[in-house]
Amino acid sequence: MRQSTLPVNGTVTVLVENVGGDLQIVGWERPEITAKADSNRLICELVGQNIRVRSEGDLILYVALEADVRVTTVAGDVDVRALVSSFEAERIGGDLQMRNLGEVKVKNIGGDMSLRGCSGNLLADSVGGDASLHEIMGYVKISVGADLYLRGAEGDVDARVGSDAALYLRPVPGANVHVQAGSDILLRLPEKADVELDLQGCDDESIRVDLAGVEQKQMGMSRSLVIGAGGSKITLMAGAEVIVTSRNEEWENHAEFDPLGREGPFTPGEFPGLDSQLHERITKHVEAATRRAVEVSIPASDMSDKVQRRVDAAMRRAEEKMRSAERRSMHMGIKVGRFGVDLDSRRAPIPPIPPIPPIPPFGQRAVTEPVTDAERLTILKMLQEKKISIQEAEKLLAALEGK
Repeated sequence: MRQSTLPVNGTVTVLVENVGGDLQIVGWERPEITAKADSNRLICELVGQNIRVRSEGDLILYVALEADVRVTTVAGDVDVRALVSSFEAERIGGDLQMRNLGEVKVKNIGGDMSLRGCSGNLLADSVGGDASLHEIMGYVKISVGADLYLRGAEGDVDARVGSDAALYLRPVPGANVHVQAGSDILLRLPEKADVELDLQGCDDESIRVDLAGVEQKQMGMSRSLVIGAGGSKITLMAGAEVIVTSRNEEWENHAEFDPLGREGPFTPGEFPGLDSQLHERITKHVEAATRRAVEVSIPASDMSDKVQRRVDAAMRRAEEKMRSAERRSMHMGIKVGRFGVDLDSRRAPIPPIPPIPPIPPFGQRAVTEPVTDAERLTILKMLQEKKISIQEAEKLLAALEGK
């Protein structure tokens, strides 16, 4: 471990370049910059009003709260917390996790992105995985390759989403929200909201508005309506279905809750052993929860080819997320803790995930091989280590059982 500390006077810009491993940045009140690296090669130098930092391996950086931080090219994951000024990042190979920041501008993120608490604007371009955003005080402009979860935005929103979008918004007078998603969009609004809605789905039955005093279903691929006194405008364009609701149970039944609402890649802790009885109880609980969710969220009248296609598509997305998480974990060597303890030397590698068989039509039972303990343990390991959500684990276990 190498360490370097530099005193700073006034406002400085910290330039972090070419980090070979993971990066963690934390703001503090001291008038100094401290860098810690696990490699023998650490560069931390003052050049004019800029401080340049480089590391061949993992890097921990403590900076003054008011410092502007620019990050370029990190091979692994990035965790940033408590910066009141501006933060910029580009070319991040892994996941990007941020907490309590000022202005944020990022692009070319290889994995998932999470942001909780932003006092300024957010510009995020080319996020390869999922994005989870909480409490953004400024405007949001983002492009996401997979799913988007957005809860709380005070300004305008402009989002391009490759798959599903789950939005929980309280309309602000004068604000404009525009979200375009490749698959489903779920919007939850307060019971009393003043908003103008402009909705577009994939077919004549793809739009549902579950709000007090509003006709729930209306034939057509598009629908426009004014709720309350208007005041803000929300435009949603979905490649599949659009659901707008104010009911909490509706949200719980349909939304895939924030998969990144966790402490992320720097959370310590090991996966505990599972005895056979606990293993069986968890598996039965997961399978039962999956069946109940399907029964509650899909009325019997909708058991059609269209529903079957949506289920198949959801399972394919869940499988891809599972494989993506496995690839990232293998790339990182299955790490634990902030910069990891390599578990490969102490444990057998996680077996590859078997292919998921196609889901049979509702009312039919496929003849499948029983799920092995290794398959169940693989999914439970991923769930415990928070590489997948409980919803994804439920879908995978149900799919493997042929239910």
